[in-house]
Amino acid sequence: MAEFVGIDLGTTLSGLAYLRPDGQAEIVPNGDGERLTPSVVYFDRHEEITLVGSAARDGGDPERTVYQIKRHMDDPDHYVEVDGRRWTPAEISALILSKLKRECSRLIGDFTEAVITVPANFNELARKSTIAAAEMAEIKVSRLVNEPTAAAVYYAHTQDVDGRILVFDLGGGTLDVTILEVQNEEIQILTSEGARHLGGSNIDETLLELYADQYREQVNAELFTDERQRRRALQAAEDAKKMLSKLQRYTDTIGNDTNGIARIEVRREAFEKAVSKLLTRSIMLVEQALDGVSLKPSEIDHVVLVGGSTRIPKVKSALEKFFGKAPKSCSNVDEAVALGAAVFAQRAAHVREVCNQSYGTLAMLVNAATGEEAVRNSIVIAKNTPIPCSKTQIYMTSEPNERFIEVDITQGEDDDPRFVDVIGKISLEVPPDRPAGCEVAVTYSYDENQRVRALVVDKQSGRSQEVAVTYRGAGILSEEELQKRGRALRQLRIE
Repeated sequence: MAEFVGIDLGTTLSGLAYLRPDGQAEIVPNGDGERLTPSVVYFDRHEEITLVGSAARDGGDPERTVYQIKRHMDDPDHYVEVDGRRWTPAEISALILSKLKRECSRLIGDFTEAVITVPANFNELARKSTIAAAEMAEIKVSRLVNEPTAAAVYYAHTQDVDGRILVFDLGGGTLDVTILEVQNEEIQILTSEGARHLGGSNIDETLLELYADQYREQVNAELFTDERQRRRALQAAEDAKKMLSKLQRYTDTIGNDTNGIARIEVRREAFEKAVSKLLTRSIMLVEQALDGVSLKPSEIDHVVLVGGSTRIPKVKSALEKFFGKAPKSCSNVDEAVALGAAVFAQRAAHVREVCNQSYGTLAMLVNAATGEEAVRNSIVIAKNTPIPCSKTQIYMTSEPNERFIEVDITQGEDDDPRFVDVIGKISLEVPPDRPAGCEVAVTYSYDENQRVRALVVDKQSGRSQEVAVTYRGAGILSEEELQKRGRALRQLRIE
């Protein structure tokens, strides 16, 4: 039985690794012999079978195929309906995890616990959904760890380096930039910045537009008119992206049953021009990460590449130009996160993470310059605070005779309430006939999995209420539903 297991539950690809007795991490292939499993689920119309992975991607019916469910893990109202049955993002992810667990266990023995990776910018709901998915797949999450952190742990483990490292993780669905400091075996995360919907799949979509434009010019018709045709064309675009990372030009033949075929030629120069805005955004995210910890590019000792799309030459050259030195690939850039998760499972005590976002509450604050009062976002735990942590802020009631103290739990860095998310609420009943100005203590606690709890204490009466942040929506399962659907899922035939 494997003691230290790590899982990269990715947007486009997922992988499982374990730590061998000699201390080296190793990817475990699935039952199809693949080192990485496409994060795709297909519900067959004719048989009581659920396909996960490459077979699901080739199922042929887009209405019964689920891609990139990870992008919806933070949406409380998202679900996929097939044959009248609603599947939440957590359940779809649980199917992927179940395949990994069932098939990889044949090689390394059964396991019940694992470290699972998430994007650095995953919010509270997305992290909670990931834990729920693992629970349904009968996997206990020993820790959630940010993907670039896992990759950095693997890089430090295999390269034996010290100093400041910037990890540039361009995955299938997200871009994460993490800066950390390594001294001997100790790893301190300094900051993480992430961008949603900026990943390899966005690059594929941009290349698909080039394909569609050329096809339209040659055939005077559309390359695709339904989702099935679009998926096939998108796969061709992804293949072209990989080839253009090696060749200066790539020629392909593509078409559909209605309008015939066309011969497409894409030059690397045109491809790089098409994705230039995405690359500019990625460098801006690097600058944001550096600014967040007051570092200059010259103060970074190592730049490490993670994620399949970092194979694109323009990505490497853009980073080399910015930092003045060539970035280094972290072993196999597709597998580094899963391998790092397995290493992290053993070395978690040596890694100090930081909270990925600020948490606060809405409060009536006085502008020191103008003397005006306004509702603002008051931060209790600031972004990049080392975790686990607990912070307390004292507030005053604003009105006499208040019977309820309402606390809005916010997530975000801005002090303007319009630009932060209210992720939870606490309502604490207090005694009657109280004057204004009573002290209320708000304490937020942040754990190793970057989950937050809130405690509100009315100091005059001593009354208090503590909650973990909870969500409601069509895509949210109650604890009872979670247990019930987990049992049902474990009875499915998953291939």
